[in-house]
Amino acid sequence: MTRSLRVLTATLLVGLVLALPSAAMGQEEETEDVEPAPIAVESGAAVEVPPLDVVEETPPWTQRFLVPTILALTVVAIGGVTVYYLVGIKGRYTVSTE
Repeated sequence: MTRSLRVLTATLLVGLVLALPSAAMGQEEETEDVEPAPIAVESGAAVEVPPLDVVEETPPWTQRFLVPTILALTVVAIGGVTVYYLVGIKGRYTVSTE
């Protein structure tokens, strides 16, 4: 494939991926404006509900364990790539000054 054909294909795919969700979200059925019938309301509450006690929830295990583990692995991976670049790749090439 030529470069221009690859760029055109990639552009069309990106456009399609971005256009499909927005087109699907825009398809709402139009409803006729109908006024609701009046509802008769008696005065006073039907049932008294006592206030609920607020219970502190512990964060889920994914937030407690998975997120710090992913962050630590990311830092280790970035450090490893940096060390590999400095030791393995940067030392191979030298800039010649003439």
